[in-house]
Amino acid sequence: MQEEKNSLSKMLQKRISEQLDNRWIGIAAALISALGYGSGAIVSKHVVTNHTGPVTATAFSLLFGGILVFALFYRDLMFDFKSSPTKAWIPVIFTGISASIGVTFWFLSMVKLPLVVSAPLVGAYPLVSIILAWIFIRKLDRITWKTICGAILVVIGITLVSVG
Repeated sequence: MQEEKNSLSKMLQKRISEQLDNRWIGIAAALISALGYGSGAIVSKHVVTNHTGPVTATAFSLLFGGILVFALFYRDLMFDFKSSPTKAWIPVIFTGISASIGVTFWFLSMVKLPLVVSAPLVGAYPLVSIILAWIFIRKLDRITWKTICGAILVVIGITLVSVG
């Protein structure tokens, strides 16, 4: 009996430890993403204001980003490419098209607006994600009252930054 309790205790500790590790990795990844987007916004504003148009900036930023991802993750990319069914690439293609549209119009907004207005408005994309998740993937992602309250706070924040 004691042996079963020890085994169960070890199993629970391992699961909790794995979940905490994954959570911290996720938090670190999100913060690095924010750093990348934030610094990229500053450079992009300079580029589209002083050097080239939004479409050209989009094309080259996605090209060089793609080269970097390919160079860093070549093995993973080749494994996924070989092991994924063909129909799995349809949403990947859609994601690439959506991201390209998003980046292009973000760069266009930087030409027409100050960055301190454009960036928070573009930062409203989680609201779009929440709404689309609720419509299309309810079974994969849970929308809670905390999520809805957070979304409302985001809208209030965006409004304050945009009018301020």
